[in-house]
Parts: sequence; structure tokens; C-alpha cells
Amino acid sequence: MIKQALLEKEKQRIEVFLSNFDLGLSYRDETYFIEEENQIIATISLDGHIIKGLAIDESYRGLNLTGELVSEAIRVMTSKGLYSYHVFTKSIYTDIFQSLGFRLLADTGKVAFMEGGIDTIDSVVNGIKKRIEVHFGIELSKHDIGCVVVNCNPMTLGHYQLIEKASKEHEFLIVFVVETDESVFTFKERFSLVYLGLKEFHNILVLPSTSYIVSKSTFPSYFLKELDEREREHAKLDALIFMNYFIPLLNIKKRHVGGETDLVMVAYNQILKDTLKDHLQAIERFTEAGVTISASLVRKLMKEQKYDEALRYVPKAIRPLLKGIMMEKK
Repeated sequence: MIKQALLEKEKQRIEVFLSNFDLGLSYRDETYFIEEENQIIATISLDGHIIKGLAIDESYRGLNLTGELVSEAIRVMTSKGLYSYHVFTKSIYTDIFQSLGFRLLADTGKVAFMEGGIDTIDSVVNGIKKRIEVHFGIELSKHDIGCVVVNCNPMTLGHYQLIEKASKEHEFLIVFVVETDESVFTFKERFSLVYLGLKEFHNILVLPSTSYIVSKSTFPSYFLKELDEREREHAKLDALIFMNYFIPLLNIKKRHVGGETDLVMVAYNQILKDTLKDHLQAIERFTEAGVTISASLVRKLMKEQKYDEALRYVPKAIRPLLKGIMMEKK
């Protein structure tokens, strides 16, 4: 019988079980398990549309427990109106998931990222391609396309200068704003600020990042701000997905990144460089009067209620809107 872990003592037992598989349990996870003689023998977890935390006791493999747990996970998601889903799993389980109809998108040799359901990465990226072509009135394959991926929590002069520099190196530049809502500023706020801040550039198109770029699906550690060996593998998945799907389908010549001091982002940029190679270009972080401009600086000044000082480090075009958002967050 498959049970949902609702009690704290059940979750604690599952955490102990998962630790044997180098897996963890997030407080947000919706976890299901099977036990025999009061011993947990199999688990699976859900975080929204993401399936993860699949673990089967070695003594019980070959009994189709994986199929039962995955079927239950899909039933739960379908009951919530979720018809597309992603999977984080160890590479050794990819054959099992493929036999259940999942598609393999990236595999580091240790962990894999797969998808199932009605949407596919090809349909999503091809939809972006059509949107870009219609917006600029071009055929992507015949033009030099650049790309920047930003969270902009919030947008600063540093982001602006990075994007401005990148836009001068390509005919057209796509700016993907991280869509996952795990920041101080909501996606809607961040997207609005970036869109307004870049409105003057006729060769730039601002788009949501989708769930395939720096999202809870591809790189959850970006939001956790920690990077152990397991999370490095997740970062590699994110880089591989961008390399294998976004670069060829959107004809991206370069992805531009800014200089970083945050340890997670330094490591992520290196993983991007190792994966994307010549398709990645790093640009040094911009300073003003010796001050390194960053979103964390702006947030720090906001926290100290130094709003006018904080606004000095963001583009003029977004200052009125950002000031209003800041006042709401007081």
C-alpha cells in the first residue's frame, strides 16, 4: 500500500531512509512511501510538477515498486491539473523511467533530468523561436543571436551595462528572465522592471526563462544558495539542457554572463564555461565610484530603508516603478 507521509515522525524516518541513497527531503516535498513490517522500503516525492527522491531498497528491486510509485505520482499531479512533469533521478534509473514513457533530456553520468506528459522541450523552444522570428521579422538561422539569462532581483545598472554590452556584439539579443518565484521580488515584478529597463533597445527581446533554464526543475541550488557535489550535478544538467536545446534551436552564438563573487554563481559560471565552451562569454562586473553594483547591494540598502541610495544603482527608466514596489515591501 502506498501512503503519503503526513506525520513528522514519518518524514523523519524517510529522511533516514533517503540518506542511504545520498538523497534529501525538502520541507515542501509531498512524499509517498511503501513499507513492510514497519520498515520503509521505497519512496518518491513531488515538488509541484517535479518528481524526485525515488529510492527503492535493494532487497525489493525487481518488484515493480518504481512503476507503482511513479503511477501514483502522476495520478496525484493529474488530479491537480498538472499534465506535464519533470523528473530528477539517478542515472541508474533512466531505463525504468523511459520504459514508463519519460524522455531523457540530460544525463551527467550520475543524475539525469527527464520529462513526461503533454509538453516537450522541443515544442517549448520552437515556440520561443517562432516568437522571436515574428517579433523581429527574421529567420533565426540567418542571423547572429546572443543571449543573457538574468534573475534581476532587482534589475541594476550592472545588469543594464552587461546587457547593453552584449547587445552591441550581436544583431539580436534574447534576455531570459528567470521565471521561478523564489526571490525577494516576484517574477512579475522582475520581468516588468527588465522589460521597462530595456525598452529603448530595438534589437533586444525580453522573455520568460521557461522551466528549462535556471528553474527548480533544472537548478534548484540557484535558489538555495548552496552547492554541494549533488547540486553541482544539477547545475551540469541545467548547462547541458541549454547547450543541447536552446543553443541549436535558437541559433545562439554566445551566452553572456557577468563576473560573480557569490560562491554558488562562481561555480555555476565555471560549469557553464566547461559545458558551453566557446558559446559562453564572461564580462567583468561593472562598478561605480569604486562600488561593485549588484542586486544584493540594492536589497541591503532597501533593508536599511536607504531607498534613495538604492535607486542610484538602478537604471533611470525603472526608478519610479521600483520605488513604488519598494514602498509596498516596506
